[in-house]
Amino acid sequence: MSPNYGAGSGPAYLSGQNSWYSGGQAAFLMVDSRYSGPLLVRPFQLRGDGKSTVTLAGSPTVNANAADKERSHGVALVPAVHTTEGGLYFGAVAPSSFWRGWLGQLSTDNPGCFGFQVDGDVFTEFIVFEVNPGNAPPG
Repeated sequence: MSPNYGAGSGPAYLSGQNSWYSGGQAAFLMVDSRYSGPLLVRPFQLRGDGKSTVTLAGSPTVNANAADKERSHGVALVPAVHTTEGGLYFGAVAPSSFWRGWLGQLSTDNPGCFGFQVDGDVFTEFIVFEVNPGNAPPG
């Protein structure tokens, strides 16, 4: 199993949308089941003045129904700890055939080019994405 769309070379992927808007929208961070170690996800801005920020907020709407739905697709929803630098820390889990998934909100204070540096035990991965101005179009 793998995400049918998402940014990243693995084992971590940013999914949930095909395009991103600064007003914020649902984001789904997924981790391949072949990696069960810890992850540190740190946002950054490419180019620009370096003063723009990426916000990753946990979704207040994650409930048992969402967890059951994702589990039926081979994804176990997991919590993350917010770091003081605005990132997310995912602890190690027992090896499993389930992908790990974190549901939340991604927003920025300006449009531009942004990314996540994802550090695991033995790898560093960069996920880069463009953020458009304003809110996502309806639909």
